Amino acid sequence: MTTPTLLVFVHGACLGPWIWTHQLVPYFESRGLTCFAPDLHAAWPHPEGSPQVRRLTLARYVDRLHGLLGSWPGHRILIGHGMGARIAQGLVAQGHRDGLIMIAPPAQDAGLKPLQALARAHPARFMRAWMERRPLLCFGPQGQPQESAVRELLLHPGASAALTQSVAAALRDESFTACMQWLGRSPWPIDPRVPTLVLGGREDPWVPVAALRRTAAAWQATAQVIPHAGHCPMLGDTALSVARHIERWLFD
Repeated sequence: MTTPTLLVFVHGACLGPWIWTHQLVPYFESRGLTCFAPDLHAAWPHPEGSPQVRRLTLARYVDRLHGLLGSWPGHRILIGHGMGARIAQGLVAQGHRDGLIMIAPPAQDAGLKPLQALARAHPARFMRAWMERRPLLCFGPQGQPQESAVRELLLHPGASAALTQSVAAALRDESFTACMQWLGRSPWPIDPRVPTLVLGGREDPWVPVAALRRTAAAWQATAQVIPHAGHCPMLGDTALSVARHIERWLFD
């Protein structure tokens, strides 16, 4: 009996598995595919926002995901979003080479340019997040995300009020160290031997289209740009477009 391919959905910073389970996981499960969307925060031994969690490195997230995957015997297609794309790259460096799908990945040579541009546009919020080492403060004071910030940084100006409110309520704090590593140069090498798909929103403030295309070129892949989408194109009206791009890549 053939072991099914496992689609491994890796969430990004301040997010959780819910970014996948709302729309993409049901879409692929309805087509008979096995999906796994773990919560990378679930087993940290310290509370969210604690000094210990703020210092966790990206490598700790990679090790956490590696342990969660266990000894699955079949193929594993890694699907990572934002910081989750960096984490997926870390697994590729450990030998997981069946397939890699990166949604809104930072360019390998990005440095901190996207963060610097956003900090210039919103100096008070980003300075507070930097001083307190709490990425969640980029979205609003006292860890209370504002809907306007959620629309701008994660969604799209046309996102519905219901979606914006649900995302704002679900955001949580993240490791400051891991976020800086995510937005900086990749600590892991590119492996163009791995079958790769790169996706991103045309209006993503974190990952401009030019950066998306540089990443795709480095991995010898094609960049698929989702119109009318921001940093989280798997949420809202653009989710179906993301799912169909992935489906075509998986089966063509």
